[in-house]
Amino acid sequence: MERLGQYNRSTGAHDWKRRSERLLRASGLPYTVRPGWFDANASDQHRLVMLQGDRRHAGDPSDGVIARRQIAQVLVRSLTSAAALRKTFELVAEIGAESDDFDALFAFLDADAPRALDAVRDLPNMPLDEEPQSIRDELAALSVAE
Repeated sequence: MERLGQYNRSTGAHDWKRRSERLLRASGLPYTVRPGWFDANASDQHRLVMLQGDRRHAGDPSDGVIARRQIAQVLVRSLTSAAALRKTFELVAEIGAESDDFDALFAFLDADAPRALDAVRDLPNMPLDEEPQSIRDELAALSVAE
């Protein structure tokens, strides 16, 4: 996630989002999805696109948009799809028709390593030793709970 952009420097939101993802991954619970900007879609943006590595860093809707309805649809479909398990992806909608083959969309994505701190294609730009002590303590407690 973009750590040096103006939005994150002023709010810390991306850092805290990534910390929450790290805790979820460390928990061993199933997870999926990083939605784009909610409800900023144009009327012709229906084609779901799943990206990995969070390389869009404008910090505004140009990074990708998605309708809440589509987020819900993908989340519900991911619950019963083995192809979505332990995959972190940015979910956006681009110009084009909607697809209903969610397993095909999930299948081309790489899975995160078991209990990895970061997603499979995330930038290594958030060293664990620079994290707040409370986060390090929570991560340590989760690894002891294994």
